Amino acid sequence: MSPKEINNPSPQEKGAIKALLEQIWKNHSVYLDTHALLDESMVDTQKAAIILSTDLSNYERFSALSEFKNLMKSLNLRLDLYGIQYAQVCFINALILGILDKNELLKDLEKLQKITDNTLIYTFISKQKTIKKDYKQESKNSHQALDDINQSIQKICDDDKVQKLLQEALLKFSSIDFSIAVTGVVNAGKSSMLNALLKQDFLGVSNVPETANLSVLKYGQEHKAKIYFWNKEEWEEILKSSRDNQDMKDLITQLEENFNISKYIEKDGKTLEVDFNSLKDYTSAKNKISTLIKKIELFSMLDFLKDNVYIVDTPGLDDVIIQRELLTKSYIQKADFLIHLMNASQSLSQKDTEFIIECLLTSRVSKLLVVLTKADLLDQKDLQEVISYTQKKVKENLAQRQLDQELVKNVEFVCISSKLANDFYQNKGGNLEQSNILALEELIAKSLYDKNKIALNAYKKELLLHVEKLEEKTNLSNKLLSYENFELDQQNKLIIDDFKAKKDKLKQIKIELNTLFNAKDENTQEVTTLSHLLAKKLKEKLIDELKYNQNNKIKNNFQRLSTIIDTTLKDGIFDLLRELKYQSECKISEIKNTLSMKYDFLKGVLAQNCDDFKNKVETKIENIFSGKLFAKLKSDLLENLMQNKDIYKLETILEEQILQQLQNFGIEKIANELKHNQEFFAHLELSLNLYEKEQEEQLKDLKDLILQMEQNEQNTKELLEKNNIKLNQLKTLKMELLNAK
Repeated sequence: MSPKEINNPSPQEKGAIKALLEQIWKNHSVYLDTHALLDESMVDTQKAAIILSTDLSNYERFSALSEFKNLMKSLNLRLDLYGIQYAQVCFINALILGILDKNELLKDLEKLQKITDNTLIYTFISKQKTIKKDYKQESKNSHQALDDINQSIQKICDDDKVQKLLQEALLKFSSIDFSIAVTGVVNAGKSSMLNALLKQDFLGVSNVPETANLSVLKYGQEHKAKIYFWNKEEWEEILKSSRDNQDMKDLITQLEENFNISKYIEKDGKTLEVDFNSLKDYTSAKNKISTLIKKIELFSMLDFLKDNVYIVDTPGLDDVIIQRELLTKSYIQKADFLIHLMNASQSLSQKDTEFIIECLLTSRVSKLLVVLTKADLLDQKDLQEVISYTQKKVKENLAQRQLDQELVKNVEFVCISSKLANDFYQNKGGNLEQSNILALEELIAKSLYDKNKIALNAYKKELLLHVEKLEEKTNLSNKLLSYENFELDQQNKLIIDDFKAKKDKLKQIKIELNTLFNAKDENTQEVTTLSHLLAKKLKEKLIDELKYNQNNKIKNNFQRLSTIIDTTLKDGIFDLLRELKYQSECKISEIKNTLSMKYDFLKGVLAQNCDDFKNKVETKIENIFSGKLFAKLKSDLLENLMQNKDIYKLETILEEQILQQLQNFGIEKIANELKHNQEFFAHLELSLNLYEKEQEEQLKDLKDLILQMEQNEQNTKELLEKNNIKLNQLKTLKMELLNAK
C-alpha cells in the first residue's frame, strides 16, 4: 500500500504503530533531548527518512551498505539496533520541535518506498503535530545574538585592524537581501497573489496600474516609484532587433509619431522619480511609452518587504522586446525564491513547460515553486489532476531533450485562492485558511530562513576565528609576561625561528601549487571541439525549422526561432560547464584535504571563506546569458534568418557565424579556468599572502610587547590581571558562539 493511500489507519495499523513506538521507547528510559545527539546543522530530512525507515526486516540489508555505515558514523553512533533506535527517537523529537520539516520528511520517506516498506512510520509521521516555527523571528533572534557577541568582542579588543574587520562583518551580515521572482503568462493572477502576500490591495487599478514593465517592489519610508529608461546603446540594440519583427516595428512607428524619444533615451540612461498617481502615465500596458522603460522600482512601507526582502514582478514570458526579456531572465537566474503562476482552470501552455524546464536548468534556486491560482474554482481531485498532468508534460519534455527526468522532483506545487485571501484582508468575508496563502508564506519564510542560516553560519565562523586569534595572542602575552629576562630572550628567538619556518613552508606550498595548477592538460581541445559541436547543433536545428516552414508554406515565427536559439545554446553551454564545475570541485576538495593534512597551520586559512570563489564562478557562468554579447548573437542570428530567403546559402555560413560569436562569450576561457581551477588557485594564493602578512604583523606585535615588558617590569602583574580578565571574557563569548543556533 502506498503512503498516499493511508489517510485513516485501521485499528490494526494503529496498534502496529503504537507497538513500533513502544518498542523504540522501551529501550530508552527518558524522552531524549534531540540536542544530545544532533545540532541543527546535522539535522537532515534525508538522513532522518533513512533512519526512521530502518527496522528488523531491513536492518541487515541496510547495515551492509557503506553509505549507511557512514550515516551512522556522521551521527556519532554505533551501528547496532540500539544506536538506530536512539537516533529514531531523536529524529522524532526534532520533528515535533519543528527542527525537521514535516513535508520534506514525508517526501523523502515516500521516495524510500521503492526499496523498503515504511508505511507504518510514514503514517505515524503524517499524523504528528509539530511546533510551528516562526522562521522570521528565529532568524532575527539568531542575528541579534551574533551582533551582540560581535559588539562584546569589539569592547575587549585593542587591535584597530580587528575592530575594523568586526565592524565590516556587522554591516555585511545585516544587509543580506532576499529576492522573490514572480513569473507567469497573462491572466495567471500575479497581481492578486502579490496583494494577498502583501496583505493589502497594493497592485491593481486603485494604486499601481497594470504594467508592461519589469517591476521591483522594495521597502521604503514613503510611497514612491523610480522609473529607469533604456540608455542610448540599449535602445539602438532594441531598434536593430526589431527590424524583422512586425509587431515591434509597428510599436516603434507609433512611438516616433507620438513622442519625442530623445527626451527619454539618454546616453547614460535617464531615471525619474514619480508618485503612484502619476505612474499610470508611464507604465500602463496600454501606454506605448512603457516601451522606453527598462524597469521600475516601487517603494512602500509594507511589512512583508522588511528585512531586505524584495519582489521582482516580471512583465510576462512573451515580451516582444528581447532586451527586456533578457533583463527579466537575469533577475530570475539570481532569485532566491522563484514562483511561477499558472491558472488552475487553464491548460498548461508550451511556454509554461519551456519556462519550467529552463528554470530547472539555469536558476540558482534548488526548487521551483509552481503556484496554481484560482484554486477555489476546482475541487481537490481536479487540482491533483492538474498537478499530475503538469508533471507528466514536464517529464516528457525533459525526455525529448535527453535530460534527467528526475529534475521534475525539483518542482513543488501549491494551490491557492488569492480571492479568498484578499476578501479576508479587506473585510469582505473570505477564508484565510482555505485560501492556502499561509502555506505559501511559510514556504517563502523557510527559504529566507535557510538562506539566512547559511549567512549566519559564516558570520558565526568569522567571529569564532577572531575570538580564537585574540585568545591565542593573549595566552602568548601571558606566557611572555611570566618569563624572566634571560628566558624572554630565548623565547623571542623561538618565536622568530617559528615565523621563519612558517615562511619557508609557505614558499614551498606556493611552488607546489604552481606545479599542480600549471600541469599540462592533455585534453585542451575538448572545449574547442564542444563549441564546434554546439554551433553545428544550433545550425541544424535552425535550418530544419526553416526548411519545415518553407515546405509547408508557413511564415517563419520570430519568437519560435528565438526560443530555439535560447534553449539550444543554454542547454549546451550549461551541460558543458556543469560537468567541468563538478570535476573542478572534486579536485579542489582533494587539494584542501591534502594541504590540511600536510600543513596543520593551514587548516584555519582553508576553512575561512574558502568557498567564496564559487560565487565568482557562478557569476561568470550567469553573465554569459545576461550580457550584451548573448543579446547581440540572438539579434544578429534572427536578422540573418528572417532576411535571408536562400536556405542553402544560409546552411553554408550559419555554423561559422555562430562559432565566431560563441568565441566572444569566453566560454573556452571559463571552461579552462574550471579545468585548471584558476579561480580557486587565485583565491588560495591571496589567502596565503594574507596569512603571511598576518604572521608578520603578529611578530611585530609580539616584539613590541616584549620591548614594552622590558621597559616596564613593574607593570607585569597588572598586565597579567588584565589578560586573565580578557581570557575569561573570551572564553564566555566562545561558549556563546558555539551554543548559538
